[in-house]
Amino acid sequence: MERETFVEAAVSIAAVALFLVAIVAVGLLYPNLTGAGPLALVGSIVFFVVVMSAAGYWLAGQ
Repeated sequence: MERETFVEAAVSIAAVALFLVAIVAVGLLYPNLTGAGPLALVGSIVFFVVVMSAAGYWLAGQ
């Protein structure tokens, strides 16, 4: 595997792992998704989209 492909895969896997950790953390902090739970869940999704966009932009500039 080329170095560039490896870096792209590693960045993508790290971003998805971070997203999964955030979703699990929200689930543990707000088990019934009451109060601020839904907002935290939406915030996690928005954070994931922003991180993936930034990663794509950074990788395109490589």
